[in-house]
Amino acid sequence: MYQNILVPLDGSGNSKRALDEAINLSEKFGSHISILSVVNESNMIFTTGSPDMILSGLKSNAEDIVERGKKQAADRGVEVEAFVERGIPKQIIATEFPQKHDIDLIVIGKSGVDAFDRLLIGSTTSYVVRKSNVKILVVNNDEEETKEE
Repeated sequence: MYQNILVPLDGSGNSKRALDEAINLSEKFGSHISILSVVNESNMIFTTGSPDMILSGLKSNAEDIVERGKKQAADRGVEVEAFVERGIPKQIIATEFPQKHDIDLIVIGKSGVDAFDRLLIGSTTSYVVRKSNVKILVVNNDEEETKEE
């Protein structure tokens, strides 16, 4: 039913729950999972310090997040690839990445770690639901939102 599943990860509890659900679906349907974390360059206008140093730290954090997710999926025998991209997360998740990688399902958490972004520009998940041309499964974590360690 689903051949290529995209799971965007940001380190939030909801994104972790989305990965769990995508792994379950992959086990059921034999799907390939693409794990994606996007380094949000639009946040750079609100920071002080060296842009290169800040981007390097954000990229390193994103790489850690996708590698943990990749290991979790691989440990359960799921075919998985991990990607880190730079740009505007909602646009990359909704349209750019799915088009480039023939994605037929996006499994995404209801909300992520970036509350400041949600106040300024709206929820990434909401944007993805409105703008994507592929099926979307929105996963809600009933427990209190916590960031992965």
